[in-house]
Amino acid sequence: MVSRNSAPRMNATPLTLKRAAVLTAACLVVLFGAIRPQTAFAYVLKGPHVLQLVAKAIGRLPPLKIEQKLLIYPQTKDSFPTAMDETVIYVMPRRFRSDIVSDRINRTYLEVGDQSLTVVDGRLAMVQDPFDRYQGLLRSRTRTQLMKTLSALGVETAISSLGRIDETVVFVIGAHYPDESVSQLAVDKETFLPLRLLLTDAERDDPGQRLEIYYHNWQKVQDGWFPTQIVFFIGGNLAREIRVVQMRVNPSIPADLMDLEALSASVAATRADTVQDEKQETVEAIQQGVQDFQKKFD
Repeated sequence: MVSRNSAPRMNATPLTLKRAAVLTAACLVVLFGAIRPQTAFAYVLKGPHVLQLVAKAIGRLPPLKIEQKLLIYPQTKDSFPTAMDETVIYVMPRRFRSDIVSDRINRTYLEVGDQSLTVVDGRLAMVQDPFDRYQGLLRSRTRTQLMKTLSALGVETAISSLGRIDETVVFVIGAHYPDESVSQLAVDKETFLPLRLLLTDAERDDPGQRLEIYYHNWQKVQDGWFPTQIVFFIGGNLAREIRVVQMRVNPSIPADLMDLEALSASVAATRADTVQDEKQETVEAIQQGVQDFQKKFD
């Protein structure tokens, strides 16, 4: 016979163990719940730190003159892209020039610091082409320059997170992954080379107007690296592609070629010559009309 006094002792041990197990599990849940968010963010480098590593990875570059193919893809998939020859000049970090001369268009784009000019068929263009924004990042070769360039593009450099583009793990500067509603830069986590620059319109918030610029096939050039393929998407659709054909290091560059005032003056002179030619043609047409009229009465 089991006495009343002994019965509680027999049940005390398993009951205590169950309670202890439950309490331990509850404590672990609370503990991990408090620690895990901090642990996840502990491995994400701060934006300025990532950009310091980007600057170290891409290195410094001398002036470059590049011959490249510009492919403009049509909206319809059945059509072939339009290919044009483009010559670009990089003078790090402040100057960039692009020249396209073809039977379709003559275009010059010159950027010096925070100012730029676009000349199309001898006339100044009033609206800047958003596709020209790709090159600012490539001219920025220090952390300070990278932060200034990205800030001008609307990227919040103080924000950083870990993300993924296709199969590549990346640091995302300017957004908390997977948020793509704001402008951001994705950097390869292993190489620290820029992979994608995403530019959005904060005012319109229109996904169809998002510009994605991918930097591919980075090649070693002296002490730095440069991408030999750049691909552009608008609203998720392939829009343009740049393929580097030839690259010259430390080319001879006339000073006026990279001067905004010189380019503006040449446009004004060309325009004046055009107006003069138009006036001369008008005068000659009037004189011819008078002569034709007089012949009727001769």
